[in-house]
Amino acid sequence: MAIPEDYNNDGPVGEATSESFKPAEEVELVIVGAGPTGLLSALLARQLGLSVCVLDAKEGPLEVGGADAITARTQQYLEVVGNSETTERKDAGILEELLSRGVKCNTSTTYADGEFTSRQSKWWNGIPHTFYNNLLMIGQPFIERHFASHIDVPVRYNEPALSFSHTTSPLGVVVQTTKRTIRAKYCLAADGARSFIRNELDIGWEGTKPNMVWAVLDCWIDTTFPVTREIVTLQVDGESRMAWIPRERGMQRFYVLLDGEITQEKTEASIRRHMAPHTVEFTHIEWFSKFEIKERVASTFTYPTPAGPFILAGDAAHVHSVNGGQGMNTGLCDAFNLIWRLHFLLRHPALPQSTRDSLLASYDTERRSTATHVIDVAAKLVRSTLSTAKQYVQLIEQNAGFITGMGVQYAGLSSPRVRGSKRGVWEAGHRAPDLWLDDSRTGTAVRLYQKMLYGRYLLVLAGSAREVAVQKPEFVTVLRMACLKAKQVGVQTRGEIAVDERVHADAFGCSYIRAGDEYAVLVRPDCYVEYVAGVDEVLEYVEHYLPGLLVSGGE
Repeated sequence: MAIPEDYNNDGPVGEATSESFKPAEEVELVIVGAGPTGLLSALLARQLGLSVCVLDAKEGPLEVGGADAITARTQQYLEVVGNSETTERKDAGILEELLSRGVKCNTSTTYADGEFTSRQSKWWNGIPHTFYNNLLMIGQPFIERHFASHIDVPVRYNEPALSFSHTTSPLGVVVQTTKRTIRAKYCLAADGARSFIRNELDIGWEGTKPNMVWAVLDCWIDTTFPVTREIVTLQVDGESRMAWIPRERGMQRFYVLLDGEITQEKTEASIRRHMAPHTVEFTHIEWFSKFEIKERVASTFTYPTPAGPFILAGDAAHVHSVNGGQGMNTGLCDAFNLIWRLHFLLRHPALPQSTRDSLLASYDTERRSTATHVIDVAAKLVRSTLSTAKQYVQLIEQNAGFITGMGVQYAGLSSPRVRGSKRGVWEAGHRAPDLWLDDSRTGTAVRLYQKMLYGRYLLVLAGSAREVAVQKPEFVTVLRMACLKAKQVGVQTRGEIAVDERVHADAFGCSYIRAGDEYAVLVRPDCYVEYVAGVDEVLEYVEHYLPGLLVSGGE
């Protein structure tokens, strides 16, 4: 994708005065904050052809520390990000590069008072309809550099937003730095827990701050303890105050809850105590830090109206304890939930006002509800560290839907972008299942998520012979599914096998489609089911809320 012609790569350096600003750079989206959430937002926006400017106050990508895992649901998302109709796109294969560097982990072990007491992975292995049943342990520094390398516009490091203004009619923002003035349709605040944008807008920041401070240590060790690619919860004297996380490059991460002054020396001593009677030597320390637990969620993710133009995501919108590995992943899911909506708002002028009004309003509804649930789960986990390792693991199992990301759903929230009920394995407001599909023309099998392209709705016609033509392929894809047995039934014609006439030749066979099924599923670009119902009902819905995407014929 080419950089827009009006994208100005230069700008005056020095004190920001009204005389020093060059003519404003015009983009569709200005992103304030180049952490994982901001960078993935920029990558998705550029993939969809939106013009973008990315600003960040820090000098460059994170070098050490930060988040340490990508959940199963985030892996699904990143696979979709990397799907392409061609082999030329810069971000194709983005998940594969992370998989090659990270450590897969789907087993948790408890070690209490000098011995192993349990080992479990059923909450991972029991996830239905997914190809990714593990955490991918990999550090935030690599993730940030990785995302940035796939973005075809510069990331403006060391360039904080100093001031901004906005209008609601017409919708737009102006952001100023010491080097440039940026005019944009929307401003995404992804600038962390101390968000300049959120604070300046005086958006409510609600929640609690429990009196708990954790130490975190990234290191290499020499130990007699059996090092495994598992998450180990360690208990001493009836309390599970330490977690051991395997990391990329042979590194190990320890989270330790301490009382009183938090020092590296006390942290290392606590690790040795928890791992006794095994010996532990710290051969190299890459990063030591401490963090105070905070649990906050913004009172709104869109400002000043449900249509923006300011939008919050990531830590600027919600913060909580690191227990459960939810912080970075919730922010990445914010980005995946959001950017396709901006694509439709900016590039599909024929959308009716009811659809336009609902797009960002439903982002706020869905993601604030999710953030609140994640905070609740993380709060339970961080407080349970004062209980036994067994109790801690049981709590993880009870909340595995959020920890894996696979249980996050938007049904029952009154979201205007969720309709209908349930047919087969499809349920409105729930994630689309990653089903195996059979292509009888090639004799190969492919997964549903391999057929998805970010930014496009997916219309699944289950067992239907209805002719549907796509008018705007940049916004929607049609996929036919037939009963697997029907697809395997052939008619012998001159030595060749022809597909049964009752089944479309281009339909994929699927074991979850039954003989006689005939319904349609509309899957949103963020891989959630928006509407599932009879074929006529779904097609009428698409024509009403997303006009001009399809042309439907008869049986």
